[in-house]
Amino acid sequence: MRIFIVGASGFIGSILCDYFSKEHEVYGSFYSFPIKRLIHLDITDKKIVMKIIASLRPDVIIHSAANPNVEYCEEHPKETWLVNVEGSKNLIETARNIGAKYVFFSSDYIFDGTDGPYSEDDMPNPINEYGKQKLAVEKLIKGSLENYLIIRITVVYGWERHCKNFAMKLIRNLKSGKAMKIPYDQIGSPTYVNNMVKVVKELVESDKIGVYNVAGSDLIDRYAFGKNVAKIFELDESLLIPVTTAELGQKARRPLKAGMKITKVQKDVSIHLMGMREGLIDMKLSPRTII
Repeated sequence: MRIFIVGASGFIGSILCDYFSKEHEVYGSFYSFPIKRLIHLDITDKKIVMKIIASLRPDVIIHSAANPNVEYCEEHPKETWLVNVEGSKNLIETARNIGAKYVFFSSDYIFDGTDGPYSEDDMPNPINEYGKQKLAVEKLIKGSLENYLIIRITVVYGWERHCKNFAMKLIRNLKSGKAMKIPYDQIGSPTYVNNMVKVVKELVESDKIGVYNVAGSDLIDRYAFGKNVAKIFELDESLLIPVTTAELGQKARRPLKAGMKITKVQKDVSIHLMGMREGLIDMKLSPRTII
């Protein structure tokens, strides 16, 4: 297959490139972080999006680019809507025009976190701007395309260049002897990125269609997850300070009892979705980004 990965310089996008390029013809784009062999692409520029992607005629467009900063989205809804929703709309229209499969990464933040974990069929009810934007794109996809995959992910961790995910922030802080406040009332499904990408690859290659939760098999609160990171990486867990979400004073509301059920995807793929400890141990033993 010929595959175009939007956001190939990012955390998930770069790993998607690594896995898919082993067996497929892969092209990728960047916006903020230039990398050789990647194409600069501003997804808010509809004409450029259509021109560049249509010239390559990919069989699959994988959209892993977004502004995922939940607080920034809450504070700058118009700016982030332009990228996260209008930019996605340009890609959706391009996929429809050239007959490509469209793969979009969504989030458990489309739910309110009152009754998780959630299945693919549960009713969304986002309580923050980021979740509203993700849900808006899901609706655009379902209303415009037939050949699509919506991949809902949550608490994704692993080695990454920019050290933005929770596990890497925690490792970096604890290595530096810095204390870190972590909420014990946010429950989710920590998801190891390398494992998640393998599952997405199988879903694409087997030409699956629809919505899939692709998440870790454990349901655990953020503080307990942090303690496990500290133990497995042999760091000082006494530097972790348990707090409530309210104590953090964040502007964007967080779904508290969230996480996702993975029964559907585990029936449709051969790859086992790892639990938290399994994923963290694999991460520890894998080649790592310098922090």
